[in-house]
Amino acid sequence: MTDYTNMLDMILTSHLLQKKRGNILKTNGVNGVVDMRFNNLLNQSLEKLQAGNNQTMSLKQLPTPSAVNSFNGTGETANKFNEALKFVLQQEGVKFVHRDGGSGESSKYGILQSTAREYGYNGNIKNITLDDAKIIYRKIWEKSGASSLPLALSVVHFDTYVNSPAMARKLLSRSNKDINTYLKMREQRYVGLAESKPDVYEKYLRGWKNRVESLRVMVAGLEKSSVQTT
Repeated sequence: MTDYTNMLDMILTSHLLQKKRGNILKTNGVNGVVDMRFNNLLNQSLEKLQAGNNQTMSLKQLPTPSAVNSFNGTGETANKFNEALKFVLQQEGVKFVHRDGGSGESSKYGILQSTAREYGYNGNIKNITLDDAKIIYRKIWEKSGASSLPLALSVVHFDTYVNSPAMARKLLSRSNKDINTYLKMREQRYVGLAESKPDVYEKYLRGWKNRVESLRVMVAGLEKSSVQTT
């Protein structure tokens, strides 16, 4: 809100100075007297305002109202995204991780430094805010295609996509969108990784299995809630 207010103040001030300069030039034209010094000061002020406005927008590209409302709304798509985001953040946590899994990269809110950069965040991942993370996750959500799926499957697919986009696309296709098959295949994928490279992945297998089991519990809860409301 502060950034928007500052920008509006600069625009208004610039408009008033432009109007003031026009009046002065008009008056000078009538009287035949040109106060060049005052006119130059006005020009310098306008140039500084324009430079400041450009710098503000380049330093921080403000999210559009639709981007903000997308995770504050009450529609079906917003509800799906909020459920999926809640699950991912519960699993990933909010702390900064110096070396995240097999990637060796730093992460925060479950977002790797390279992923954050891919989606427009150029700062150090250690300094990323929750609002920044939400915007990135919203972009990932839109790219994953989860919004077109039923609620429970959309959460499962989004969580899988966050973990591995390539794996998520394969599982969605090969499972024929059957959620139980999808989860079983995801678990088998993790077991296969641990068996193929035990020195790298075996230590993560238990956590991966627990995450799949948490998804099963979530799915059961959503299905039960759906039955009760029908």
